[in-house]
Amino acid sequence: MNNKISIIIPAYNAQKTIERCIKSISNAEVEIIVVIDGSTDETLKICNNLKKDISNLRIIQQENKGAYEARKVGTKNANGNYIMFLDSDDVYETNIIERMEELINKYNNPDIIRFRYRKIPDGYEQYKYNDKDEIKIEKQDFISKVYPMFIEGYMLNSLWTNCIKKELIQNINFDNEDIRYGEDLLVNYQLFSKANNVVFVNDILYNYIYNPDSSTSDRTIKTLLKHLEDSIFVYSLLYQYIAKWNINTEENVKKVNNRLKKETNTIIKLIKNKIV
Repeated sequence: MNNKISIIIPAYNAQKTIERCIKSISNAEVEIIVVIDGSTDETLKICNNLKKDISNLRIIQQENKGAYEARKVGTKNANGNYIMFLDSDDVYETNIIERMEELINKYNNPDIIRFRYRKIPDGYEQYKYNDKDEIKIEKQDFISKVYPMFIEGYMLNSLWTNCIKKELIQNINFDNEDIRYGEDLLVNYQLFSKANNVVFVNDILYNYIYNPDSSTSDRTIKTLLKHLEDSIFVYSLLYQYIAKWNINTEENVKKVNNRLKKETNTIIKLIKNKIV
């Protein structure tokens, strides 16, 4: 199988949501790779049952190493020309693959296509990238139009709103597999540094569904302390990247300072609430 797009789904104890997730794309002409990340529930059994009727579904098992490592393994095993990531809690809009293929052809195989998401059930919609419905930005304009997004908000934080050329993501360093918080941003730093172009579209094509049982909802003190450690590491890297991108002005350094402070203070507040 050599599909144009491979969808990688990290799955850890996702028995309540994995079937809904897979079926949201099972009819598309794509390669679906579910990486079972050390699940101890019925996730693997459900996937094996689905595989009987979904010929484009592949299943990979590994010890529990987190979504970061699961995505790395999925990427290494993907056959598609483009890679996309879907969390096991979430679902795509029904037209997402058709839309990606349209944009891939229209913009002559761009390095990255970036779309928007909504949250369910609260209905929040990510704010728009641009006043235009879609726009292709070339490397020479990244300094003014792309890199500032990393320090001015959360617009480029998520990995699952990317459609990425396989040859680009294959050259990404996934060595920080112990990172469990901010891992998407860590990968995006590298992707957007190496990309020669990116297409931004304002289509909402991803549904982020809140799941209280998700690993990202874990709020033990031990987990929060690890999140704090990871957030300091990931957001401190912005200092290095704004220098690499040649945008390390005094104003931008202050913005990075504020962003790092905001991220860490949010987690510290959660830790304090646990202790009190």
